[in-house]
Amino acid sequence: KISLKPCPFCGGEARLRKHKKLEQTWYVQCNQCGIRTTNSIQLPYESWKTTMNYPVQLWNRRVEKKEE
Repeated sequence: KISLKPCPFCGGEARLRKHKKLEQTWYVQCNQCGIRTTNSIQLPYESWKTTMNYPVQLWNRRVEKKEE
């Protein structure tokens, strides 16, 4: 199961989506504000799980706050 963090901008729920026109292309998008990751296109030597995992990693990445 894929676990997505809330949107870093609005806190909304996000969803992994398959591009409607480009086959084997995935991205993550916030259901509330619409912000999204770049497309991840499956290359001939990659599995579909690798292609789906890349936008999930981008979405879940957060900058850690440094204590002053």
